[in-house]
Amino acid sequence: MTTTTQSGFINTNAARIVAAVLALLIAIVWFYNYQADFSRLISGDAVNQLPEASSQAAVAANPALAACLKKRVGDVDQMKKDDLLSGDKYASFRARAEQLCTQQNPAQQ
Repeated sequence: MTTTTQSGFINTNAARIVAAVLALLIAIVWFYNYQADFSRLISGDAVNQLPEASSQAAVAANPALAACLKKRVGDVDQMKKDDLLSGDKYASFRARAEQLCTQQNPAQQ
């Protein structure tokens, strides 16, 4: 039995150059997309600054959102008070609680 291999464009140097150029372009786009994160990482800023999940005006205008935030964020605050959550986990849990309430109770228009 003999096997034949068909050499096409895939096994050429031109294909390797095209792949390298595509990889370089993807790396450049990726770098510019996450440039702020890279600069924060390089500067040594270890604090993860989470965006504000809800504004005070939105909470005041939506009583269901205010009630949800009071319950969920209150539960997270209680876990922090009971030493069940550390600083990083507390910030993450609180942000997720705020995000959940915001998704469940969208802004009224």
